[in-house]
Amino acid sequence: MAKDYVEVRLRTDVDAGEILALIDGGEELGAWEGEDGVVHLFWPAQAWDGAARAGLERVLEALGVDAGALEVEPVPDRDWNAVWAASLEPIRLGGRIRVRQSWHEPDPAFDGIELVLDPQRAFGTGHHATTQLVVEWLEEHVRGGERVLDIGTGSGILAMAALRLGAHSALGVDNDPEAVECARGYAAVNGFGPELELRAESFEGCAGWEGDLLVANIDGRTLPALCPLLPRLLGETGIGCFSGLQEQDEPEIRAALARAGYAVRSRRRRGEWLLLGFARAAA
Repeated sequence: MAKDYVEVRLRTDVDAGEILALIDGGEELGAWEGEDGVVHLFWPAQAWDGAARAGLERVLEALGVDAGALEVEPVPDRDWNAVWAASLEPIRLGGRIRVRQSWHEPDPAFDGIELVLDPQRAFGTGHHATTQLVVEWLEEHVRGGERVLDIGTGSGILAMAALRLGAHSALGVDNDPEAVECARGYAAVNGFGPELELRAESFEGCAGWEGDLLVANIDGRTLPALCPLLPRLLGETGIGCFSGLQEQDEPEIRAALARAGYAVRSRRRRGEWLLLGFARAAA
């Protein structure tokens, strides 16, 4: 049976997923972010009422987002995957990487690295600022021949980018088996072989895998628990970066890194999102 929806639009730098995570009953909702900085949130029409609006406004207030400019419009049922897919365009990441969807043609004028990723369940099509920050960090630090560990790999985009940039091998881990299955599909489409290993497990499960570079694009609340494992995940001269952070997360992350024997060596910001690059404190 067709189900009507209500679309709520607002302009904000806050990630749509973060908004959904804070809304009671968020499992019933949907969201996507447009290239124009507008977040689109969807409720089943029968679930949108005064209480739902008040709950959204409380969440936005807690996130520091102006709720006064909400635009609300009823919309009929539709193929939401098709709507989202139609909104995506190829995107350049850093200076050397282009990500496109399979229905877009290669750009003959582009002489860099191209990855093909169609939107699926796994996080990471290259459109989010946190992903872009990590790709830029990888462009600076992949020199050739490194072993790379990608924590919270999602679609595998960061591990694949590292390999195309010249890394020798990459291990991507995610605690979501469905995301890992998606990532394996992306790896096959893009022609990767045994140099890219993808595992469905927690980051604790790969302790002892000593890499040269570590990237973790996950939420700031999870990263402090990863810090104590860093000496077992990185070689003596290994370096890493954390993305998915917001400014309020930074003091706790810096303290957790220091307790593990690491120090922040670089800091990048895009909108509200931060990336912290780190190395052993004695290095």
